[in-house]
Amino acid sequence: MKKKADFIAIVDKAINIFELAIAVLIMIVVLIKLYDSGAEVAGISTMLGAVEFDWVLSTAFSLVIGLEFVRMLCKHTPETVIDVLLFATARHLVLSHDGDISKVLGVVAIAGLFAVKRYLIGTGGGRCLCGRESDAAGDHRLDDR
Repeated sequence: MKKKADFIAIVDKAINIFELAIAVLIMIVVLIKLYDSGAEVAGISTMLGAVEFDWVLSTAFSLVIGLEFVRMLCKHTPETVIDVLLFATARHLVLSHDGDISKVLGVVAIAGLFAVKRYLIGTGGGRCLCGRESDAAGDHRLDDR
């Protein structure tokens, strides 16, 4: 059992590193697009416009959702399931070009997921509305039920 916990800890640290790397890459692309926008306003032609920001966001969201899915498979907690659903819903909101009703429903879905995470699952230790004790990190294991 100790080996499994150690392996899960290593996987969790690796996922955190990958997520940080994705965040740094997105920041670099944002800075490139900022420079490109400033150059366009000044009338300077640059070759940086070839970076498709929608493609970068789509790829980054897909990678993060995949990483969160791996975390969910390792940890088996309701929090990780909610996190995967939050990222998937956010990806749809940011990248889709659907109508206003779809956007509003997406925002309501995200608010509902946050409410479930906060009031039904609970965070920060103590008791949540489900009546179970959570540990200091607020974790409930799915296989404990």
